[in-house]
Amino acid sequence: MTTLLNNLTDLHQHLGSSSTPHFLWELAHEQGIKVSEKDYGRFIDTITIKNTASQKQYHHLFDVTQQIQSSPYAVEKAVHNAISYSYRKANVTMIEIRLNPMRRNKGGEHDLDKIILAACVGLKKATLEYPVKAGIIIETDRRFPKEYNEIIVNKAILFKSFGVVGIDLSGQESKDFKIAHLEKTYKKAKEAGLGLTFHTGETSSTDEMDEVVRRINPNRIGHGIKVIKNKKLMKILSDKKIVLEICPSSNLAIKIVDSWDEIKEIINILKENKILFTINSDCPTLINTNIKKEFQRLLDHKILTEEDIVEVKKIAEKASFINLKK
Repeated sequence: MTTLLNNLTDLHQHLGSSSTPHFLWELAHEQGIKVSEKDYGRFIDTITIKNTASQKQYHHLFDVTQQIQSSPYAVEKAVHNAISYSYRKANVTMIEIRLNPMRRNKGGEHDLDKIILAACVGLKKATLEYPVKAGIIIETDRRFPKEYNEIIVNKAILFKSFGVVGIDLSGQESKDFKIAHLEKTYKKAKEAGLGLTFHTGETSSTDEMDEVVRRINPNRIGHGIKVIKNKKLMKILSDKKIVLEICPSSNLAIKIVDSWDEIKEIINILKENKILFTINSDCPTLINTNIKKEFQRLLDHKILTEEDIVEVKKIAEKASFINLKK
């Protein structure tokens, strides 16, 4: 057990939920940003989930943290803090931090290139100070028009040599969003050597997940737990070796699943159908977790064995975009 939970890999961690309350509090005041609460204790309540929250509340918390992180200075500090904190608190030695730069440039007030460069600088500083391999995943958004997402992907390609390792699609569901709009631009990113991941199969249907697999053919899928409802799709994921980024406590916090028993059922079905998966923190400071705690909870609930954890750690390391063959 001493070494089992050392040298961990976290492939699914959002920058917007990777900053501790005191870090955000100080960062806001350093920049002269007006916070919603003058009292620090009440401020903590506005940026954390105590037990559970609705998806609307969850996304609102991201709006608050992203506002504080919306400058090149803040992004650099936040990325550095996320990587160093994960190493110190959870023995994470390989990590991918994801962020949407267009949700941090104040509607064009800050140059998009400077936001991404700042993220890369924060990463480089952290990896010089700690024995960690790290990469940046740039997020597109369901709520953005096609043209905005194309700009974001092109920027990700531009900064590939600076530490950007992949792209992602996240954000609340939107009736105007079409997966087809991303097909060509994601193909371009893959050809440029970036890894592809895609939030789907968490709140969205398996129909969307099926279309993502057919049109985008990602290396990994963010969450993807609804795949257990579709036997045919499970076979496709298994055959293609598409890796699921499972985030247990996050799914519980926003009521995607109801209990650890349900988590156990999901993971057992994934194992039975030979679907590769990793365990991740997703939004660590938002729900008071980290990758080490996630593994410990899975052990405590008898969902994973020590042998399972060894295997999952190997899968995560191999699936990391940091290790993509160039």
